[in-house]
Amino acid sequence: MPAIARHLLQIPLVLLILAVVPGNATKLAALIVVWIFTFRQLSKVEAIFYAAVCLFFTGMNAASLKQGIFAFSHPDVLGMPWYELFMWGFYLLHLRRVLNGPAPVGKRAAVWTLTVLYALAFAVIQDGNVLLTVTGVLLAGGLVMFHEPGDLLYTGYLVLLGALIEYTGVHSGQWHYPGDPAGGVPLWFITLWGGVGLLTRRLMLPILARFEAQEGA
Repeated sequence: MPAIARHLLQIPLVLLILAVVPGNATKLAALIVVWIFTFRQLSKVEAIFYAAVCLFFTGMNAASLKQGIFAFSHPDVLGMPWYELFMWGFYLLHLRRVLNGPAPVGKRAAVWTLTVLYALAFAVIQDGNVLLTVTGVLLAGGLVMFHEPGDLLYTGYLVLLGALIEYTGVHSGQWHYPGDPAGGVPLWFITLWGGVGLLTRRLMLPILARFEAQEGA
């Protein structure tokens, strides 16, 4: 099976596991099996990237959970099920493998500033409407600064992936949001996932490219 087909197959399999496999530990085991057979081999840089992303988003999730902007139905550790500790590394490695675009250059200070502001917004803002407004402004500003076709592609693809994950998770009872938002998922999921997509291209890809060039030298 071609690599792109394997990587695209990951999404329906992950959604199926989230929705129907019983038990958090069983979900994690099933996810790991899927990832092993679909990612195949990871480079050293990709493995470090995966671990760093999981560590960062575990901290971000813990902060967001403490603010009460969402909650898992059956948490195991830090307010999260076991499998959630490993999901964001998968999302971003999947994104990179599927889109496989070149690393952009320039405006590094602006990218770091945008990243810090995004992280702070999701770590400290409790009100969903305020969060949507603030992160909407940040995403709009980011797309004004960075609007190459690749930026739009990474942003749009992760919004689509986020919609599939969020609605599957909520409607299968894995997590929930306060305030009974329309459809069960608040609109700030768009700014969350879209912002992560944009920042993956603008911040993470150049770092990955630099380390991979050093590894191959």
